[in-house]
Order: sequence, then C-alpha cells, then structure tokens
Amino acid sequence: MTAAQLLGLFGVWAIAVVSPGPDVVVVLQRALAGRRHGVATALGIVAGLTVWLGAAFAGVATLVRVYPQVMTVLQVAGGLLLASLGVLGLRAWWRSRSAPPAPPARTAPAPQNPLPGARIRYRDRSSGSRLGVADLVRRDVARGLATNLANPKALVFFGAVLTPFLHDEVSVAWSVALVAGMLAVALAWFAGLAMVASHRAVNERVGRLLPWVDLVASALFVAVGVAFVIAALV
Repeated sequence: MTAAQLLGLFGVWAIAVVSPGPDVVVVLQRALAGRRHGVATALGIVAGLTVWLGAAFAGVATLVRVYPQVMTVLQVAGGLLLASLGVLGLRAWWRSRSAPPAPPARTAPAPQNPLPGARIRYRDRSSGSRLGVADLVRRDVARGLATNLANPKALVFFGAVLTPFLHDEVSVAWSVALVAGMLAVALAWFAGLAMVASHRAVNERVGRLLPWVDLVASALFVAVGVAFVIAALV
C-alpha cells in the first residue's frame, strides 16, 4: 500500500467518524452527565466499530451484497434496537420529571481510617440512581456499543471503503495494523468529544439542560430507529 492510498483511506475514515449521527449524539448526551459517562460511551462505540471492521475484513460485507435479505434483517433489527434505546430513554426522562425531589442528604464526617476496598457509589445525574463505578462504566459502554451496532449500514460502508485497499499482497499483520490505526482515530475523536463536552465551562452552560438533551436525544433515536425499519421494509 502506497503512502497516497494510506492517506486516502484514513482521510475517508476520519470524515466518516466525525460525521454527525447517533454515535455523536449519544456521546454528547452522556458526556453532559459527566466525563466518566462520556468516555465509557466512547469506548462502547469503538467496540462496535471493531465488530463492523472485523466483519468487513472477514468478507461479511460481500455476503450482504450478494444476499440483500441479510441486510434487510440486520437493518430491521438495528432499527428496533435503536428505537428501544430511545423508548428506554424517554421512560427514564418521564420518571425523572414525575419523581418528587429527593430531600437533601445529611453529610456525615468521613471516617479517619476507611476500610480498604470500600465501595464508592456515584449518582447518575440523568437518572438519579446511585451506582458503583463498575456499574456506571458497564452501562455506558453497553449503551455506546448498542448504539453503534444498531446501524448495519456501517458494514456495507466499511466494506466499500476497505475493498480498494485490500488485495492479495496485504498481509494479515498489515490488515490488523490498519484496523488498529482506524480504531485509534475513532477513539481519539469520540473520547476527545466526550472530554470537551464534559468540561466544566461547557457543563456549567449546558449541564442544566441535560434533561431536555436526554429528551431530544431519546426522541431522535426513536425516529431514526423507526426510519431504519421503514427503509428496510419498503
């Protein structure tokens, strides 16, 4: 692969990654709830991209082009998944709006010698529930993964983009290096987006609008999911 081909591949990939879509929306939504949420969601999205890139390299994109019924099934499933995420978000928003405000908690002095390994719990600002760090990370990683996997058209796109750059003389090691580089670009973008959106200056201005951001993002997910299903069946 020549330098010009490599530059072209990563140029197209960078444009695809930064293009607005459900992935960008969910990272911004979760980053406004906190940096930990945004970065964990970004990791989930990159995990989804890993699945699609691996499938494209494995030739699944060619299978989809030969048997379009497979794409129809994937698109319906992805649309239903995306709409389900939106419905869950709308339900959480409604519950947070209808729930009575919690009374201020008494603050107790911290113990002099806290027990090692004590489990620290944080409040999820979007739902109000208290979760451990591992619970927060798992939930947001799963949210990012599901959002990314809900768009099976990524498989066809990746196959179309990668095909001109994959030929017999490209070794497996070089292919793995290409995938790693592309994932690094995606991680840099989404994690950077999460860091910026969760910055104190941004959060102080926009953070108070978080419930409405959740509402708009969830409604958008439902609309896009329904559109995916309609487009697949029509």
